[in-house]
Amino acid sequence: MKTKTFLITALMMMTSLTIFAQGGKGNRNAAYSDRSTCIHVIPDLTQEQIRQITTLESVHKAQMDQLRNERRSTRDLMVKADVRAKMISARDTHRDQVKQLLTPEQQRVYETLPYKGYEGQYLGNRFRSNRNFRR
Repeated sequence: MKTKTFLITALMMMTSLTIFAQGGKGNRNAAYSDRSTCIHVIPDLTQEQIRQITTLESVHKAQMDQLRNERRSTRDLMVKADVRAKMISARDTHRDQVKQLLTPEQQRVYETLPYKGYEGQYLGNRFRSNRNFRR
């Protein structure tokens, strides 16, 4: 009876440790998950600013979707690198355009917003195993 109780307790502990080890993996940006755009965070935006930023974001999203599809459609690493450079350039241009629409106080808030893109994703996965690590 003691062995059975011990095994059940050990199984429950192992299961709970596995669950806690996950650590909320899918919810890293919980504070920003409900906001799809910066217009919900930047204070004192006028209706004109909101309209202009929304227009810029829709154009930017369409452009990034096109570049993403272009990047996915090839296996050539040089083409992928060129498309990635275009994507980074488009992102920087978009951020500069949005920043130009804002007042200096709003620009300070905009610059402190965390970037919700996937720049760190490759680096985060790069060191999970040695097979991707090359010097």
